[in-house]
Amino acid sequence: MKKLNSVELKDRQATLLKRCKEIVDTCKKEIREMTDDEQAEFDAAKAEIASLKGQLDELKKKLEAYEVPTLDESEEVKAENDEEETLAEEEVIKDEEELKSKRNKTNKMRKSIVKEIRSAIANGTKNFKINADTEKRAIQVTGDNGVHDEVVETEIQGILEPLYAKSVLAELGVKWYTGLPQGDIQVPVMGKGTVGWAGEVAAASAGGNAFSAVLLQPKRLTAYVDISKQLLNQDTIGVENAIRRDIVNAINDKLEATIFSDDAGDATKPAGIFYDSSVFDASTFKAVVDLEAKVESNNVYGDMKYLLSTGAKADLRAMPKSTKNTQLVMEGGEIDGTPAVVTSNVEGAGYYAYGNFENLAVASWGDIDITVDEYTQAVNGCVRLVVNAYFDAKKLRPEAFIFGKTR
Repeated sequence: MKKLNSVELKDRQATLLKRCKEIVDTCKKEIREMTDDEQAEFDAAKAEIASLKGQLDELKKKLEAYEVPTLDESEEVKAENDEEETLAEEEVIKDEEELKSKRNKTNKMRKSIVKEIRSAIANGTKNFKINADTEKRAIQVTGDNGVHDEVVETEIQGILEPLYAKSVLAELGVKWYTGLPQGDIQVPVMGKGTVGWAGEVAAASAGGNAFSAVLLQPKRLTAYVDISKQLLNQDTIGVENAIRRDIVNAINDKLEATIFSDDAGDATKPAGIFYDSSVFDASTFKAVVDLEAKVESNNVYGDMKYLLSTGAKADLRAMPKSTKNTQLVMEGGEIDGTPAVVTSNVEGAGYYAYGNFENLAVASWGDIDITVDEYTQAVNGCVRLVVNAYFDAKKLRPEAFIFGKTR
């Protein structure tokens, strides 16, 4: 038989008491005695009420006998810590599940280069495009159960995003113009303003700034990457990222080698920053600081940096500041307190550039086109990816830079 709790016992008592009162009130109203049936019901109700009271008293005694165990202070602290650790673990698991879900959706949304290469080979299309820059697209995400989730505006990572974030160009702080539609762009450059003195009531002279513009035009940059056929048979995120990294590195090396050169440039490629610029002797510390002063005399300030060839780095690390000083010109990745960035893409032994590289503009246009060549390197078990992208680069203010050579 089910045991009733205190609430159920009290509810049953109240029902019985109500019925007893109804019987008594009816007899008083009609001025009569109880019938045999009423008397039997009344007596049974009284007996059950007494029984219920006894059950309640017994239940109260049992509850009073219960004792809650106590912990000493250290055990209480441990119990609280255990509870906090459990909650923290649950949060970590929840976060990991959410992160895993987001990664799965991102991987589904991102265009797989490996699959595109396989498809190009299988279908004979031989080429495909991938988005170059980070962009936002309206995407309908499919969940693991095959049901479509809501359509949301989602940021998709472009293949060149690591180039903009980690290359020497990015480290220097150049001005990037990305995601451009096809066509030339003009970047306005403001010159020095006109300011003058005037008498108390004399008319002010016409003040203003002289504006010029630098024209950036898309120029095709092409590079190639050889990928092992065996590697293409693997279908993992690691392989996908490795191929993306190889493409980015191929583009980056060619782009930086061109920009940091002394090539004249033409309709097919941008001119290097050393082209048509005087390269001054910088074989002593005094010559180095004198060149810094030349840039500052052009009112160029801000985030100044050095761009060094590997030869210039070696020379400056061995160059003393004076015959009476053991300090070297380059120490701790800096030249007399100014950050220095080193790359083998700078042409010329001992060449370097100094200035504010925000005055160097680099632009990229459209998607990256990849042609799949399965024949040129077939004998070596490789597929060649020929990469085509569009870039241009120009100095916005040539006076913001100066060029030196240490040997």
